[in-house]
Amino acid sequence: MKKSLIPSTVRTIFLDMNNTMIDPERSFDQCFRNILVDFTGRWESDEQEATPEKAVELYLAEWQKRKKKIKPSSSGSPNAAINEIRKMCLKASLKHYPFAVNDAFVQSFFREMKKQQRQYAVLFPHTAETVRELAKHYQLGIISNGSKDVQEEMIERFGLSAELPRERIFTSKKGEYRKPDSAIFMQALKATSTEPAHAAMVGDSWSNDIAGALKCGMNAIWLNKHNSKKITQRKVGKKKIVVIRQFHQLRDLFDGQT
Repeated sequence: MKKSLIPSTVRTIFLDMNNTMIDPERSFDQCFRNILVDFTGRWESDEQEATPEKAVELYLAEWQKRKKKIKPSSSGSPNAAINEIRKMCLKASLKHYPFAVNDAFVQSFFREMKKQQRQYAVLFPHTAETVRELAKHYQLGIISNGSKDVQEEMIERFGLSAELPRERIFTSKKGEYRKPDSAIFMQALKATSTEPAHAAMVGDSWSNDIAGALKCGMNAIWLNKHNSKKITQRKVGKKKIVVIRQFHQLRDLFDGQT
């Protein structure tokens, strides 16, 4: 692999959180099982199908069948359709449990899911080790559309507060800006005293992470899990975007650049 893929001028690396560092599928599975155990308490059943693992499996299978039917409402929001499909998926997954899966139950279940995300979020394999290795040579930060409190709490739980201190966690502000708005990237650059050419943004969303960073003149690394090769490049204007398939490949990408 060529070491010239990343400019030697890069000194600060900004990371996205969800879908980049955090594995949403494993996090969902973990939260779903935990909440189901909490909801069932000591309830016992003779049915072999009444297990948290089977319930998660049924939910995800049902979701795969129904998610294609989600269409935006007249207001452009898909929330109503998503809530209805969630209800159907929960009904299918909890058919062996004594629950009345109505609107109130669905709201309660997913409200608890959201609350537990910060407690049970799961990193992609080798993510923590990669962050610690990069932090030895680069200034690291977070640029996320999530809540700052949630991001800080998760970073602390992952044991990465030293590598990603709270003053280098930059999040969207309700009613003001969020990725891909240039404001959030410019805020991060200013706060870390970093020139755009000396910064690289790593994220899974082309529209939010990559396009947003490019507008500010930053370097960008696209985490595309469907990439055919391990590490490739894509040209956008005069800029070359590095494309990786897994987060831990950052260690190879930046090796030798210091």
